[in-house]
Amino acid sequence: MSSFLNCPHCSHQIHVSAPACPKCGAPAIKAASPTIAVSNTVVWILAFAPLIGLILESLVAGVLAQNEYEAAYAMATSKYWYISLLLNIGLSAGEDARLKQDGVDTSSFGKYFFLVPVFLWKRAKAFNQNPAYFWTWIGMFVLTMILGIFVGR
Repeated sequence: MSSFLNCPHCSHQIHVSAPACPKCGAPAIKAASPTIAVSNTVVWILAFAPLIGLILESLVAGVLAQNEYEAAYAMATSKYWYISLLLNIGLSAGEDARLKQDGVDTSSFGKYFFLVPVFLWKRAKAFNQNPAYFWTWIGMFVLTMILGIFVGR
């Protein structure tokens, strides 16, 4: 059975051995060689990173606060927001580095590792995968925003 990938420029289906897209002429970017099995473990952890980050923020607030009111105030004012940011960027940068180490060409999505949802979307498209981890990240982000509203009251 033949393998096909989506063109990163026009999304037209192209054969893995094609040097360029027959529709738009863009050079084909190989997501992975057939001998490399790409693991999605880290990317699924990344999909839940907004929620994991919120939990880490609350743990840090609880440890560093003098009392429960100070901890609640720290969470309500998003005092430790950078923990979630560093977690998200760190996981996506780590995933990009891991893929590069495995010999995967990440030029079509790796440069977006600091914009996590863009990274996840482009990664899914480059590997011709369902972008479920992208939508999970969006859902977790929205959930943490909603939880942040209720914590802030």
